[in-house]
Amino acid sequence: MYGTALMKPLLLALLLLFPFAVHAQTAVSDRWHGLTLDQSSTADAIRLFGKPKTDRVSPLSATPVESWVSNKRKQKVFRTLEYKDPASGVEKAWLTFLDDRLISVMLDMKEGTVSPDALSNIYGTPFRPIFDSLTVALSPRDFQRDKGEVYARSYPVVYHLASVTERSFVTAMVVNSVGIGKMLGLPDKQGSFHGKVAFVQIISRTMENRDGADVLR
Repeated sequence: MYGTALMKPLLLALLLLFPFAVHAQTAVSDRWHGLTLDQSSTADAIRLFGKPKTDRVSPLSATPVESWVSNKRKQKVFRTLEYKDPASGVEKAWLTFLDDRLISVMLDMKEGTVSPDALSNIYGTPFRPIFDSLTVALSPRDFQRDKGEVYARSYPVVYHLASVTERSFVTAMVVNSVGIGKMLGLPDKQGSFHGKVAFVQIISRTMENRDGADVLR
């Protein structure tokens, strides 16, 4: 469970950074291998990738940005197609649809395919780390706070990166190796993200959390 107190200032910071990244942003932040968020259908996915390994209806996974996404994500109304080895460097892909429109792509990356430092260049938008609130609480010496944000002195074994673009939320789960320096409690080299990208997900901002908006109109 991720602390709401950590998530709100992070989302605000990413939204403030977004205008400076618009011109550099590439189209891949809302599409993948011929599929486009909010446009592509299940028929498009099957045409491109063939029969899926599994085809199920379930809630929408949105770790670690659950609070950014509408509570509708909890409903069992999302159709997800799972593909094994759909593309080079990808172990599995989960394509999720709502009302037969693509709203999420989750990719299980083969080890070493993508460096966390490369994500900003790939998507043309800045990424910020997100840390589990329990991890921060249990290892306070590994983190520092500044103006409501949390920064790592020593990156945990698992953490996430997130970015906000015009049409999507982009997140990545990073797995960090436990080296001698970490075992000795030494701080990581600053200025770069440590580890390897294990999962990448893009979620349509049509799923953005606006719960309760009708009350405020």
